[in-house]
Order: sequence, then C-alpha cells, then structure tokens
Amino acid sequence: MLNENDYPMSYKEFEKRVVELFLEDYSDDSLEKMRKRIDDEVNEDNNFIGMLYGQSCFIYDNPELYGDSCKDCFKDKFLKQTPVAQLRLLIG
Repeated sequence: MLNENDYPMSYKEFEKRVVELFLEDYSDDSLEKMRKRIDDEVNEDNNFIGMLYGQSCFIYDNPELYGDSCKDCFKDKFLKQTPVAQLRLLIG
C-alpha cells in the first residue's frame, strides 16, 4: 500500500485535481453533463483514478527510469498529459 505522506498529493487531492483539470475544458452547456459522467465513472470504477494515482506515485519514486522530471509528475502540466488524457479517453 502506498504511503500518501511520501508524495506531494494525497489520493483525494489527486482525484480532486484531476477532475478539476478534466472539467476545465467544458463550457456551461456541457459542464454538468460531463460532471455527471465523471461522477458515474468514478462511482462505477473507483479503481481507475486509483490506478492513475499509483502510476504517478511509481513515476515519482523512480528517477532512474524517468529522469529528474519525475518529481514534477504531480504538477498540472503532467496531470493534463497523462491522468487527465487517460480519463478523457475513458469518458469521452
């Protein structure tokens, strides 16, 4: 089990930020629809965002594989490139 104290974000903080970044591209017309879709997906498969968090923690812990930039994996730029992009593929 991951020790959330070892990372810049807890799982809950990660989930909240990934959802915020996911939703920022939607206008008022589709925002509520997408918020509902993401809530449904998280409730149906709560392991998906957990898997994304675990992946980010793995990258953070392995600079020998990912280089010095691995410590940036909890910053918005990385979150948009990987977790948010994967969530977008899942939800649409």
